Parts: sequence; structure tokens; C-alpha cells
Amino acid sequence: RIENLMKNPTLADLIGGIQAVTLGDEEARRRGSQKTVLERKAPPTFDVAIEMLEQQRWVVHESVATTIDHLLRGMQPILQVRTMNDQGEVTTSEERYTPLNPIPLAGRSTMKYREPVATMPVVRGLRGSGKMMPLPVENPASESQYFEQLLEQSFSGVIPLHPDEEFSLIDKLKDGSPLNIYPYGVPRHQIEQVIQMLSLPVILTKDIDSADVVLALRSHIRNQSKIRHVAKNRQVPIHTIKSPSPPQIARALRRLLQMEDPSTPEIADLSLFMASGSSDEIEALEEARLAVEQIVIPKGQPVELLPRSPQVRKMQHELVEHYRLKSNSFGEEPNRRLRIYPA
Repeated sequence: RIENLMKNPTLADLIGGIQAVTLGDEEARRRGSQKTVLERKAPPTFDVAIEMLEQQRWVVHESVATTIDHLLRGMQPILQVRTMNDQGEVTTSEERYTPLNPIPLAGRSTMKYREPVATMPVVRGLRGSGKMMPLPVENPASESQYFEQLLEQSFSGVIPLHPDEEFSLIDKLKDGSPLNIYPYGVPRHQIEQVIQMLSLPVILTKDIDSADVVLALRSHIRNQSKIRHVAKNRQVPIHTIKSPSPPQIARALRRLLQMEDPSTPEIADLSLFMASGSSDEIEALEEARLAVEQIVIPKGQPVELLPRSPQVRKMQHELVEHYRLKSNSFGEEPNRRLRIYPA
């Protein structure tokens, strides 16, 4: 279905790509539309497209550009429907798409086929002509519901372990350009520190229109419908993190840049977890790292660490979380210590 290509950010390039455009007040009044609309970015890859409804039933879009432009503006393009009977004769009829649930912002509509009130047979070559009744097809989810579903996936964890390929950001980096991130609720200096420390190709932007992705603090984004609404209108994906700590930020950035295998945590950079870099911090973090990598993960056994101060234990907790394991503090001060559990 051609509307499915419009909803798929990767395949949408075949029909010229779709972008959100903000109109001026005068232009919006002239069009009778909202100020933010969707328009085709470029000429389609193919001038003509054919939808195969059944083995012997097709819809022919003789001008893909015209069809897409009409759909984006909420209009009903004229379709050419062809069918072949058992004798090999092809009949052709013309009809229109019928929008069911138009979306004012995008100008897109969810479409289905409707029996034409009157069809004019068109003779093609030596074959016969007549009329046909196209088979109704199931109404797919609207673009609005589709985007909301993808948006909600980012609220289930730090970053979805299997992000939808439709929002894959790796294509943004193929030409060597950096990833533009709009931070929301996450301190900019924290992100900049991680970017500098890991030498990541990331640029922070204050303009959501120029952002490739929003990096948000989960506690902030849940109750802020405004930023979610803006991101949805701009079609910018939102990824959330649980806390603005350097390890959480580093993991999120690596995942967005597809530098991290979602199923296997990479060796931790201990400097990300330190506050002052004191010998006590280094020793405690190294103890936790060795316990995880040499006992907890390979042998599946819990490990108790040596007693540490509350601040150092917090660093150890973050390090353990990096490996996607659980840990608890137990005991009384000053002998309170960490216990790490296998997955």
C-alpha cells in the first residue's frame, strides 16, 4: 500500500520523502490548513507505482508524485484499478481513495477502497473493458497512533534494546555528520563532559527542529505532554534515561550511535563512574568490576564486596547497573557493603 510507504521513514524516500513544514500565517490561511503540514521533499524514485491487491487485481498510480501530494493535502487522488478475468481479459475502472480518519496536522489520511458510484470503462488495446468492485481492505492504524506507539517504546527502559528500524539513526552518520541531540531535563554540562571524554560525534542543539533525537530524563518527560507533542509534530524520536549520571548518559549516547551491542555490555570505562578519581574510588570500582566480570557473570554466583562509604557504594551501584545486573547495600555503617546478584 502506498500509504504504508508514507509512514515508513526509511522507505518514504522511494516516494520522495516527507518533511514537516511550518507555513506563514498568510500561506496557512490561503491553504485553509494548520501552520505545520507535511510535504513531499523531492521527486519520487519511480514515476509510476503499482499496488497488487490480489494476484489478478492491481491499482496503478500513473503519477506517484500527484498521488502523494494529494494524500498529504487530504485530497482524494483518482486511482486506476485493473483486474484480469479467467479469460485473460483486463478491465479498467477509475475511482478515488476515501479518507476515514484524516489527521489535520500531517494532512495524511488512513485510506480504504470504496465502490465507485459510477465507473467509466476505459478500453485498453485489444482487450475488453468493463467495471469492477474493488475488495475492501483492513483499515491500518493511523499515522498518529503509529507515531505514539513508537514514542511510548522509549519509556520502557533506558533505551529500547531493539529500537525500531524506522527510527534508525545510523543513516545520519553514514556521511560523517554528527548526531544532533536536544537535551531535555538532562544537564548539558553532563552530556558535554561525556561527549568530550569519549570523543563522540555528537552536537547538542537548543533547537528541536534541527535535532535528530531528544535525550530526556524519564521523570521529566512522563508528565510533560508539551515536549512530547512538539516531538511528535516534528517527528523527532525521544529516548529516555533513568538518571543524568555520566554512565547512563554514556550508555545512551553509545546506543544512539549504535556503538554498543544491546545484548552484551562492553567493558566499563571506570573514569565515567568516579567523582574525584581518588585511590579509594579506583580501588572500589576495580573491585566491583572484577567481581562482575570474573565471578557474577561467568559463574552465576552472587558476590559481596568490601565495606565502603555511601558515596563510593553509589558509584559501585552505577557500575553494576552498567552490566545490567542488580545490587543491594546491606549491613550497618561503617560496615555497610554491596551485594551483587547474577542476572
